[in-house]
Amino acid sequence: MIRDYENPPRPAAAKAALAFGQREDGSLTIFGLMVFMLMMVGGGIALDIMRSELKRTELQYAVDRAALASAGLDQNRDAEAIVKDYIRAAGIDEESVEVTSTVQSDARTVEVTGSADVNSLFMDLLGVETLRQPVRSVALERRTELELSLVVDISGSMGGAKIETLRTAASDFVAELLRGRTDLTSISLVPYNDRVNAGSLVGGVFDLTEEHPFSNCVVFSDAEYRRLDQPNGFPLQRMGHFDFRTSYRSGNSPGLVENPNCRTDEYGAILPWSNNVTELQNRISALQAGSWTAMDLGVKWGSLLLDPSSRDELATLSIDPDVSDAERVNANFVGRPVDYNTDGTHKVLVVMTDGVNTQQWDLKPSRKTGASGIYVYREPLSVVCENYRANATVYSNGSRSDGIWPEDVALCEGWVDAGRPDPADNTPFNLSVLGQTISLNLFGLNGSGCGTVGDLNEALCQAYYDDDQDNTYAVRFSVYDPAENEYWIDHQNRYRTSVYGGTAARRLDWAEVFGSLTMSYIANDIMSGMTFNTRVDYFYSWETTHGQREADTNLSNICKQIRDQGVVIYTIAFQAPSDGKAAMRDCAGDGDVSMGDNFRARYFEVENLDIESAFDDVLASVSRLRLDQ
Repeated sequence: MIRDYENPPRPAAAKAALAFGQREDGSLTIFGLMVFMLMMVGGGIALDIMRSELKRTELQYAVDRAALASAGLDQNRDAEAIVKDYIRAAGIDEESVEVTSTVQSDARTVEVTGSADVNSLFMDLLGVETLRQPVRSVALERRTELELSLVVDISGSMGGAKIETLRTAASDFVAELLRGRTDLTSISLVPYNDRVNAGSLVGGVFDLTEEHPFSNCVVFSDAEYRRLDQPNGFPLQRMGHFDFRTSYRSGNSPGLVENPNCRTDEYGAILPWSNNVTELQNRISALQAGSWTAMDLGVKWGSLLLDPSSRDELATLSIDPDVSDAERVNANFVGRPVDYNTDGTHKVLVVMTDGVNTQQWDLKPSRKTGASGIYVYREPLSVVCENYRANATVYSNGSRSDGIWPEDVALCEGWVDAGRPDPADNTPFNLSVLGQTISLNLFGLNGSGCGTVGDLNEALCQAYYDDDQDNTYAVRFSVYDPAENEYWIDHQNRYRTSVYGGTAARRLDWAEVFGSLTMSYIANDIMSGMTFNTRVDYFYSWETTHGQREADTNLSNICKQIRDQGVVIYTIAFQAPSDGKAAMRDCAGDGDVSMGDNFRARYFEVENLDIESAFDDVLASVSRLRLDQ
């Protein structure tokens, strides 16, 4: 038997141990136990974190509510007491938070700090006995001042249900803006169609050119849409007073033209810087729909009433004794419009339309002022009708045996029926001029004109030259025709080398002509026999100042100027066509790199009649601007 002394046989126990060490079955059990332990630890940590986060969320919610409630400027209680009441009501230890409060005249800030502490269930195995998460909430309420211009479309397409819903929505809008904030909020109402009626209030404080005193519309140049201010010494260009719409078949009424491009009354007039909700709502309720559309003109006026260059005009309206109580600007607003980006003041412009920019008109610059080619002579009927005979023979060519011109027959008949009145009897003749009743002593005046009537200028009196219907005078027009180098005498239906009435005739200036005579009446009545080109020249004394393209460009320019100064613009497209929507989007800032997509929160499309929802959205946004919490 050979023995291997170098590798002696192992005992059975040793063999068993060696075999066990070499076996691989059962190793996953050990790994599984290790993973299980790790999962238990991880799950425990997650549970502790979840408990801690839940406690933090509960505390943060309670702290936020407490801070907001205690920061209200209308709160009379101590901020710390309010906060601890809220914390206690939430079932949290009130001593777990600290409160710091700062109160100013127009702002109140409350800061609440604390921590959410949770005893750990599992993490203490890792040496972490308590999880602590800090919480902090700061609430600020600041009463900000608001300057707002509300620019509304009253063009013809707004008729029917549209204007009704606008009146309701706009009335509710101004009421909510002013609720509890009349000392902080000023609203300028600017209605527009193809013109804006500044009215006697705004027209009386802003510097307007003085071609005539009859109405208060303004025409802005393209350059003025690229700037916001109105420098001192540069008056606003007054729109000419003229009527190019009335048909010649309507004749010509006595006094000022009845359908001028710019109204003489206060309908649709601007109401500036108001905090009188009743007056604002009365003005809004009176709005009707008519005429064309000039968004650019409305926005220009809205921006001017937000611009600091209008500060003196506002101050005047706060102290002018002739301004009614309803229209007087609150004395607290003196100093407005404040400079742009003034801390504590928001400037907002709201503009709505249902259409597109169309056309705007005015007199040509050469026909706004200066001497015209029209002369007028008031010839006494005692002279005109001296040889009048009721039974005179009328010849085939229309002439009469008594020498009376056919155009004068009716005048002479009326003169006779009235008892052949003497023009020197000095009977006063009452007229209503721009809402003011005046007594004009038209009788006994020489043929050169009215002279001075009270504090009204001669031009105002001359507007009544055409026909006072008092059966005392015959109005004789002489119109110079450059093509003939002669004067057309309408009542004689012929040209003359001199003015009818001689030196007693008065040469009217352009403002007097177009203030009292319609374009059609001039071209088709008193110039009926003149050369065609001359008649056309007189009729087209007006011109289109802006079409859609020019108006869209001007609107885009003025909107950008406003946005660049930090004014917030909200626009509403109310069942508007695509071009109108594009104009409103552009005004709100679409395409402006500095705005990004922010314009979307300030542009509203209304496809049905629910414009009130758009105004509600604007109101909510403005309220967020005013109240920082």
